[in-house]
Amino acid sequence: MASAGIVTTAVEQAFFHRAEDGTASVLASSLDGEQAELAWIDQLGSHLGGIGAADASRPVHALGYFTFPEGFAAVLRRSRTVQRPGTVDFHALLGLAEQLTPAVALAARDWPGWQDEPPVDRRMPRLRPQELHVPDTGARLRARALAQGDMLARSLAWLLQSPKAPLGLLGCPQEDRTALVWALLEIASPRLGQREWTFCTHGVDQDGSPAAITFFDTPPARTGSTGRIIVDLRRGQGASPLNEYRANAMVYRYEYGVDPPGVDAAPGQLSVPVPVPAQSTAPVPAAPTQIPPTQTPPTQTPPTQTAPTNTGPPAGWAVELVQDLTTARDERSLDSALTELEHAVAALDDRHDVRTALENVGWAASVIHRQVPFYRREKVYDRVVQVAFGATDPGLATPGARAEARRLAESSDSDELVRALVRAGDGDELAPALARRWIRQHQPVMPDPAAGLGPVGRFFLYRGLAMTPARERRLLGAMLVLALLLSCLVGLVVGGVVW
Repeated sequence: MASAGIVTTAVEQAFFHRAEDGTASVLASSLDGEQAELAWIDQLGSHLGGIGAADASRPVHALGYFTFPEGFAAVLRRSRTVQRPGTVDFHALLGLAEQLTPAVALAARDWPGWQDEPPVDRRMPRLRPQELHVPDTGARLRARALAQGDMLARSLAWLLQSPKAPLGLLGCPQEDRTALVWALLEIASPRLGQREWTFCTHGVDQDGSPAAITFFDTPPARTGSTGRIIVDLRRGQGASPLNEYRANAMVYRYEYGVDPPGVDAAPGQLSVPVPVPAQSTAPVPAAPTQIPPTQTPPTQTPPTQTAPTNTGPPAGWAVELVQDLTTARDERSLDSALTELEHAVAALDDRHDVRTALENVGWAASVIHRQVPFYRREKVYDRVVQVAFGATDPGLATPGARAEARRLAESSDSDELVRALVRAGDGDELAPALARRWIRQHQPVMPDPAAGLGPVGRFFLYRGLAMTPARERRLLGAMLVLALLLSCLVGLVVGGVVW
């Protein structure tokens, strides 16, 4: 297979060096020529990150696994030398993703062929994937991960919460990181088919293409537009209750081979949820492989709801979450679906897709009125409004959210929804819209001129003559009397002639 000068038929080796000025070079490799080496340097790009002054405390070794277009993959083992601050070396295994799988990359942690210093011979041998295998590596990684069962369950819950979003993990000891990824791969990969399993055991604070799972010693300074979710495993920063429940049950089965007692008594339906959106105001980038959004089953919109005015279909993740809300079978499952929504948008400022999906189903009013007692509906509407119009901070609400709130405050026929908007929003900002709403609701209705008129009255009305019900009755009575007199006169005449 060839692409951009990269040619590989087996697992290649390369030893990269990154100088203090950021220049990357190849000191040794098994690649076919300089063109292939330069192509791999260009392909790896920011993954060949340097070591700065602030990185002196970082571990000497770090392992990373990355995939690239057209089916390539790379396993990078980074080494830094205390005697050469600011420089970093990478021993890389390069090849096809079908050969260098995530499992192979993790098992290669204990491969004895890793080199910390540049090879004496510039020509390195090619390898077969079988040569990277170390006996019992999988068993050791599994046992080490289970020794950190709570940490494993918490990170697994966030994978279920965000199957496609990059995940940054804080608080995991260096020696447990590859073991944690190994267990997550074994447990979740059969259920999360769309999940990428790239990883890096020590993160570089950058806005490039992050690994799907990255470990940090300290919170990164920025997440940018990558959509990476940062989870501190030491602080009990849990995902939604449903995913916490499901993750603990899956870890139990991973350890003992059977489901835990009472697993069927889970609160609500434990389906795999959708991705957590990006942690920025930028639009959520489309995934490489799009799954057609699940169609929301038709729900009967109550007559008190206005027709949706948002244009364009909402994102699939929003449709699926809102569908769970609209199909809730009871108050408990409705509360669980709302909790899923709240966790999904907790790190999102732009919630246009959620508002569109909710408005398309009448703001879930039918299910709220069906499943929630009237004295608890106010709180539920408050949560729905917060999910749709909130942000990570009250001052970060988008202009679109404020405009939508003003539109609904003026035009919605649902008083409960409007009251929740007023409780959640800025009263001064909604005041003009609420005033227009009051005028619309209290504007007197002009009577129908033809109301109460019979056929005669409507005839005269349409002929342009003034007519009222009383006048119509008098006219009709006079016409009846006249008709009676005429009939008597005709009868007298006809009787005289016959006589």
